[in-house]
Order: sequence, then structure tokens, then C-alpha cells
Amino acid sequence: MFSELKRFPVLVLYTCALFFSVPLSLFVWFVRRELIKETSVAGEAEMHVVIVHPEQWNGGSDRCTVALIRHFVSQGHRVTWLTTMIDEYWKDHEFEGVEIREVGLKLHPGDWWSQNVALGWHMVFSNLNPDVAIIDHSASCVPMIKWRFPECKILFYCHFPQQLVTPSRLFLYRWYAKLIGLVEEELFGHIDQIFVNSHFTASQFIKVMPNIEKNKVRVVYPPCDIDAIVTSSDMPVSRQKRAQNAVYTFLSMNRFWPEKRLDIILEAAAILKRKGYPLHVQLAGSVMPHIPESRIYYELLQKMTEDLDVTDVVTFIPSPTDKAKFQLYKQCDSALYTPPNEHFGIVPIEALDQRRPVIVCDSGGPAETVLENITGTKIAKPCGELLAEAMLHHMNKLEWPELDTDEGYAKQRRRLEAEFSTRGFCGNIDRAIAEMFGDLEIQPSSSPVVTQPTPMAAIPTPTQTEIYMKPQNMATNGRRRVG
Repeated sequence: MFSELKRFPVLVLYTCALFFSVPLSLFVWFVRRELIKETSVAGEAEMHVVIVHPEQWNGGSDRCTVALIRHFVSQGHRVTWLTTMIDEYWKDHEFEGVEIREVGLKLHPGDWWSQNVALGWHMVFSNLNPDVAIIDHSASCVPMIKWRFPECKILFYCHFPQQLVTPSRLFLYRWYAKLIGLVEEELFGHIDQIFVNSHFTASQFIKVMPNIEKNKVRVVYPPCDIDAIVTSSDMPVSRQKRAQNAVYTFLSMNRFWPEKRLDIILEAAAILKRKGYPLHVQLAGSVMPHIPESRIYYELLQKMTEDLDVTDVVTFIPSPTDKAKFQLYKQCDSALYTPPNEHFGIVPIEALDQRRPVIVCDSGGPAETVLENITGTKIAKPCGELLAEAMLHHMNKLEWPELDTDEGYAKQRRRLEAEFSTRGFCGNIDRAIAEMFGDLEIQPSSSPVVTQPTPMAAIPTPTQTEIYMKPQNMATNGRRRVG
């Protein structure tokens, strides 16, 4: 009886959200930016796969989407990609054999609930007839898809529960997140398979979705697009086999966003400079001009370099291309990745691929993927002094055997291809689809080594203190989070 009473307000909330969240998000963002264009390219094949991914920027989740698209096209399936926007970065990329439906509404960035509702409405009134729908960011469109396409199987890839991602800088956001939390657990119950991108994300998912059937959930690391790199002529090179830098060079490869904590890199650089240690720090990553927070944070960091007197040792490299990005990896001596409680973190994997040690915070996904004193170093928390100590340790360490020597790197390369390659990731997707359909034949990915996804039942439920919520943003002084 209590369960039925609980479901009624959830149903009311969801029904209201279907009709009001999209107009509200549209109104808020229309005040800030203009509408965007609609594009489409046709393609068709046997199994029809629809990929629902709002906001195609240039981050890890976006590259995960691209890997899925190219995989299903290579398998001969018909692929339709639904998104609310595609960043300029991807405009020159070729997506052959894919039908791209970029819905002509630019909703508020990060409001994935409303964006997926909009994409769900598009599917309801479309001529699509999907066999499989792969969704990420929000489950808000799941009931619409299940109602319109009852035979369609749904796989959800959870980069992080949305109610924990929603910014906490304004009370309206916190209320919004709580409402999402009330509804989404019910929606996730209608999904056929759920993948999460790390054990850290899994622990948070368990806490906010305690009633979800654990046998439907698996931990599957997202792909680093190493396959294209492996087949290219420009292979990763050891630091010992390339020209040595005049001074030790650190590379931070991350988008300019307050929660990435790039400020502590500048603090660490200032500490080392005052102590007389020669170094060069490169801050590379995407600046998202459509989002004020990204642009403002980029400008604050530039101001911070002046305030800390490190303009001579810090170089900003905004929005590098893929080719330039991997050239920067080759030129650096160590990589830096400073966000705490990062859901997965693709940068440590890219650094591993390029045979460079990395310094990360000992939390979130990087705590799982970086091996202490083997592939990198972990600091307890985002702190300029701790980072400076770790950077000095790297400057004094002459060799990282499992990165610098060919024999040692061969071991790490096998681990990389087994756990983090596109082939391994897509192989897990194929198995999940075959499992959902039972007798459906799916061509296996041609990966020599593929790890099995970790079942959710094997992951212990976290205690209350382990639950990660975005901390309240601090003063906008260039040294802390910006609202």
C-alpha cells in the first residue's frame, strides 16, 4: 500500500516535468544564447540503434558517444544519433553512415533532464523504429521510449548520477536535483541494462538508486580512443628516446572548468618557483565559449598567473586539436590531472597510452586507474602544497620503468588494451545487447584481450560519509571555485 502511495507523487512529478521542464530550460537559455541549426545525414542497415546523447561537447562522455557510433556503423547496423547540440569541434569530423538529428533547441547547458525529455518527444513523434536505444546523462526519456517502442531494449551508460552532478551553487538547483532524485530511481527501474563508468560511480549509484536490481548494472570503463593511435605511424615514444626538455615540463590536459581545480597547479608552480626549481607548466584544454563559467574561469586563471608571478613558467593552450594534444603529451615529462572525485577521468589513460607518468587526486576514477609509483602519483586532496611536493618527486625521479622501458611498458600496454580500449568497451556493449535480446547474433569485437564487466553485486554499498556531493563554491578570487 505504501509503495503504491509513493509511486503516485512520482508519477505526478514526472508528468509535470514532461510538459514544463523543456519550456523552462528553453526560456532560461534563450535569454543567454540563440537557437541552433538542425542537421541530418542518412544511413540504414539491419539492427536499428538510436543513441540519445544531449550536448556533444569534447569531453570523455562525448568521445564515448563517438566510439559507440563508429562501432555500430562498422558492425553494419543502422545508427541514429539524437542530440540537442554539437560543438564546433566536431563539425569537421566525418560521421559516415549515421543519421544525425540535432534537435533545433538550445536548452540550458547541463540540464540533461530537460534535454533528454526534448529528445524523447522527438522520438515519440518521429518515424524511427529502434531495436536498441543507448542513453546517457538522464533517464527522463525512458518511459516515453518504452511507451512508443515497447519492443525496444534500453541500455543506459551512467557517467555519474545527475542529481549529484547538478551544481549546488543555487538553492533552485538543489531543489531541482532532489526532485530529479525522487523520479529517476523509478525511471531506472525500466531500463534493461545499466553500465557505470567506474567503481567510484558505482558506489554513488548504489546510494542514490538503492532499489535498482543489481544484476542489471555493470562497471565498464569508458574507452580511450587508443585504437587509432596504435595503428598510426606516430607511435607513443619513451621520454628516454626523445629530445630532452631544457626544464622539466608538466602538462595539464583538462577543460577549463572551476571543478577541475586547475588553480592548485598555479599555486604549486608558484611554490616551486619561489624555491628555485626550474619548470614549465602547460595548461591545455577546451574553453567552452557558449558557457560563461568556462570563459570566466579561463580568464581568472590567467589573472591568477599574474598575481602569483608565474607568467614566465605557465603557458595556456586553449582548445588544442587531437593532433596537437598528443604532440603535447609527447613533449611533456609528466601529466597533471587535478579534479577531486572525478567520475572516471580519461586523461590518466591518455597519459598511460603516451608513456607519461601522471599526478592525480586519490579519489574517484583516477584512484582506480593510476598505479602508485608505477604509472603515477596520487595526492590526498586538491592542495597546492601537496601537488608541489608530488611535482618535485617527479622532477627528481630519474626513471619510471613500466613507462620508460619497452619491456616494462609492454605490460602496461596489455592492461591498457584490455581495460580501456575502444575494442574492449564495444565488446562489452555487444555482449550486453546480445544478453538483452537472448538469441540475437552480435559480431564480437576483434579485441585480443577483453575484460568482463564487473557486476554491481560485487561492489559494497558505501557508507553515508562516502557519498560525494559537489562542494559549495567558494569565493571567485581566481584561486577557488567560481559560481
